[in-house]
Amino acid sequence: MRKTTVRRGIRSICAGIVSLIVATFFHGEISSLLMLGFAGEARLTFLGFFLAGMLGGFGVLVAALGLLQNGQGEPRVRLFPTLLVLFALVVLFFVLTYTWITSPPVPVLAPGESISI
Repeated sequence: MRKTTVRRGIRSICAGIVSLIVATFFHGEISSLLMLGFAGEARLTFLGFFLAGMLGGFGVLVAALGLLQNGQGEPRVRLFPTLLVLFALVVLFFVLTYTWITSPPVPVLAPGESISI
């Protein structure tokens, strides 16, 4: 097993999960930061999902390739910190999903209604 190749694959999977989290939960904030409209926000979300799929799939292939290769003569590499980051990102995704599902809906103003401050 080539641990450096496995670590690169896991890092790519982590980048895919970060892209998925950004595209799923923070697409509105990113699009307002970049001054995009609704169409730009939809394109940004699609791009985030596409990038997440590509990085995750590439990471799985690289990690599998690293597991199949011979690791003789390779320097010692620790995989635990990288696996811990991967686990933390997966937990973060599920925590954000749970809070999104259980949070009350944002109140929407009726047409013509104003806000009293």
